[in-house]
Amino acid sequence: MGDESVKKQPLTQTEKDWLAKLQALLDECPSSRLGAYTIGDPELSLYDRHFEPEINKLLDTGKYDFCTAVASLDADLARLRFPFHVHSTAG
Repeated sequence: MGDESVKKQPLTQTEKDWLAKLQALLDECPSSRLGAYTIGDPELSLYDRHFEPEINKLLDTGKYDFCTAVASLDADLARLRFPFHVHSTAG
């Protein structure tokens, strides 16, 4: 399952410091209306969570995926570009 010579390396102190600052900034979010999703690229798309009922109705039709439902309702707000790839997975 891949190159066995590649081993996970622990985070460097610089990486730990950067992640702690990033988490602290995210924890300061001044709004409960922001939602986010990714389609599996370096961008995180932000949308207005007040549209959740309408988004869910569109999803229930089977004709939309999440991002097209958000776009069709004009509920998208912004995009954040990460310096690394953000995978889109289901847990």
